[in-house]
Amino acid sequence: MIENPEPSDWRLLQNGVCRIFNEIGLAAKTEMRLTTPRGTVEVDVFALDEKSVDKIKYVVECKNWSSAIPQTVVHAFTTVMHETGANIGFIVSRHGLQEGAERYTESTNIIGLTYREIQIRYLKVWWDRYFCTQAAAAADSAFQYVEPINSFRERMVSELPEPKKRKFRQLQEKYGAFVMLVQIMDMGRIIPQYLSEHPPSIDIYKEMLSELLGRKDYFKAIYYRDLLDEICLISRSIEEEFNSIFGKDIFLRET
Repeated sequence: MIENPEPSDWRLLQNGVCRIFNEIGLAAKTEMRLTTPRGTVEVDVFALDEKSVDKIKYVVECKNWSSAIPQTVVHAFTTVMHETGANIGFIVSRHGLQEGAERYTESTNIIGLTYREIQIRYLKVWWDRYFCTQAAAAADSAFQYVEPINSFRERMVSELPEPKKRKFRQLQEKYGAFVMLVQIMDMGRIIPQYLSEHPPSIDIYKEMLSELLGRKDYFKAIYYRDLLDEICLISRSIEEEFNSIFGKDIFLRET
């Protein structure tokens, strides 16, 4: 899961859907007022795929109810879909749609999903477009300290006293594999055939990352969003360890 699939209230559900849509590249807003032939209507989440040829519009109704959504809600949502010109509609709820409501949507462009299901639906694209890019960006500076060839860095290292040189090489050996793995995660954005494979499970991925750091069970996250935060935090911590050897960030451009 990207994040907790059971938000405690409708606003967290609404904000979560909007956040994921924005992170996968849509332009999404909550509580958006749209013009219809009969005036205006407010929708929980409105998203526009600005990169698509036909500017696909998404409208989302969020219902964090303790029971499944009845057909009457779907009927009302159908009117909203029609009058706003939306291409795809989602009804995201805690327990999905009632059987009659589910049957009704079969011949429409409305899809009933739980928050868990909508995360599964978009996990792969979220991984490619958000997780990988954010993780790689966080490791960018640390990567310059561990990459195999960096003439500027090596000139700076050559000026260090011997104890600091040894410390630098120790850090390179300790963190090199982890930093390089994280930094190249975004390579698929530039070269599609190098897209990072989404891991089969978060536990397997955490175990692999922990082994690279030589620290068993280092990562504690249950959800991928929290794991991303942990990866970014350790990447910046590694960067600071390298910076401390030089007394500064040697790659920071002075203005």
